[in-house]
Amino acid sequence: MQWTPVIIGLTISYFIVASITTLDLRMTKAKQKGVVSPAQPLLPGWVAVFHWMEWVIFLALLYLNWKYALALFAAKFILKALSVLEFIGGILMWPFKPRKY
Repeated sequence: MQWTPVIIGLTISYFIVASITTLDLRMTKAKQKGVVSPAQPLLPGWVAVFHWMEWVIFLALLYLNWKYALALFAAKFILKALSVLEFIGGILMWPFKPRKY
């Protein structure tokens, strides 16, 4: 496999976007299950764009190198199960979280 700037950029973008979507999904599910207070604010609405971006980046990686894309998907699944992506997403989205006063 050739490590081109496109592959490297898409890989970094994929993990950044996946961490933000993981945080958004976990916050939404926690609110639905009642684990978090209903007054707890969610992430801004524009974060929904990242859900689509994750699939677009994955499809681009799939087109460029399908074996690498599947290995990346497996790595994302493992990092998601270990809550690493959620932690990174929390750091990335910290400035955009609405504050409770």
